[in-house]
Amino acid sequence: MPGPVWCTDPKHGKSGALVCTVRHGKGKRWLARWVDHDGQERTKAFDRRADAKRHIDGTTTALNTGTYADPHRSAVTFGTVAEAWLSAKAANRAPKTVAGYRGLLDVVVLPKWRDERLRDIDHERLQMWVTWLSTDPAARKQPKRVKGANGDDGIQETGLSAARVIHSYQVVRQVLSYAVRAKYLAVNPAENIELPRKPQGKELALSHEQVRQLADDSGDMASMVRFLAYTGMRFGECIALRVGDVDLARKRISVAKGRTYVQRQGHIEGDTKTHQRRSVPILTTALLNELRSLVADRDPSEYLFPGAGGGAMTLGRFRWQFDKAVAKLGAGDVTPNTLRHTAGSLALASGASVVTVQKLLGHRNPTVTMNVYSHMLPDDFDNLAAAMEAATRR
Repeated sequence: MPGPVWCTDPKHGKSGALVCTVRHGKGKRWLARWVDHDGQERTKAFDRRADAKRHIDGTTTALNTGTYADPHRSAVTFGTVAEAWLSAKAANRAPKTVAGYRGLLDVVVLPKWRDERLRDIDHERLQMWVTWLSTDPAARKQPKRVKGANGDDGIQETGLSAARVIHSYQVVRQVLSYAVRAKYLAVNPAENIELPRKPQGKELALSHEQVRQLADDSGDMASMVRFLAYTGMRFGECIALRVGDVDLARKRISVAKGRTYVQRQGHIEGDTKTHQRRSVPILTTALLNELRSLVADRDPSEYLFPGAGGGAMTLGRFRWQFDKAVAKLGAGDVTPNTLRHTAGSLALASGASVVTVQKLLGHRNPTVTMNVYSHMLPDDFDNLAAAMEAATRR
C-alpha cells in the first residue's frame, strides 16, 4: 500500500495533509511538496517524516512571510549575480564609485567567489575568507614595502589593510543582499561577519599660520590653497567651479558639480559626492577680496581656477607646486584633503556647531561630521564644572 507524503498543493487536499504516492518503500519515503509563488509545484524527499514536516513548515512560513527563495534559483553563481548588482548600482552611483566597485570585484572578490553557487556560500566560509584577507600575505597582489630603522626598504608579512578588507566585504554583502531581494537566497550569509578594526588615526589639520605659509610657498596655486583651507570644499568640487558660481554680493559660492579621474575613463564632471547642491559661505574679508580680484572681467562660464589652456585644473598640476610647499612646511603628510579637514577644524575651534560644519563641508548628515571631527571638539569640561558648581551653590 502506498505510503504518505507531506503536501501543500490544494489539488491533493488540505495544505500539509498526508497523501499516498507510489514512492512508499523506495529510497527516501517522505516527500515534501509545496507550490511556490509562481504556481510551480516543488518537491524534496526525506528519509524521516519529522524532517519532511520540518521542511514543509519552514517553507510554508517563508511563503507566508515573503522570505521564500526557490532552491533552484540559488544554483546561480555569485559572479552572475555580482554583474547584475553592479549594473543596478551603475544607474545611480558616480562613475568613480562604480569603478571602485569594479576594481574590488575584479581584484579581490571574484577570484574567490565568481564560480561559486550561491547556495554553497555560507557564513563560515565567508568568515574564513575575511580572516584570510586580513592575515595572509598571499592575499596581496604586491608585497607591502616598509621603511626599516636604517632607512632601507623591507617587506612586511601581512594581509590586506583593514580598510581594504572591510570594503571588499561590504561589496560581497551588498551582492548577497541583492540576491536576497531577487529571491535567489532566503537569507544573507554575510551578515554579522567579524571584521578587522581600522586604526583610529586623527586627521591632520593646519593652523592659520601654517595655511598662510603653505599658500605663500605654493606659487601660482596660492589662491587655491587659501580657498580650499577656508571653504572646506572637496578638491573635485573646487576645480569644477565656474566664475559664475561666485556671488560676491551675497558672499556665497554655489557648489553643484565635481570633477574626478576615473581609471580607463579619464576626467569626468558630474554631481557632487553626495549628489546634493549647497551654498558655501565666504567667511573672511581677505578671501572675499581675493575672489573679487580673481573673477574681475572674466566670463561666468570660465573655470574659477583654470588649468592649462583655460581648461579644468588637474590634481597633478596642483600638486606639482603644492607638494614642494608641503615639504618646506615640514608638518607631516599634508594632502589637498588636509585643507578640507583644516576648514572643519578651524570652524569648530571658532565656535561653529557640528550642524554648521556639516553644512559647510557638505556631509550627508551631522553624524558623519561627528565621526570625523569628534577628536577636534573641545570637551569644555572646565566650563561645565564651573556651571555645575554655580548651580549647586544657589
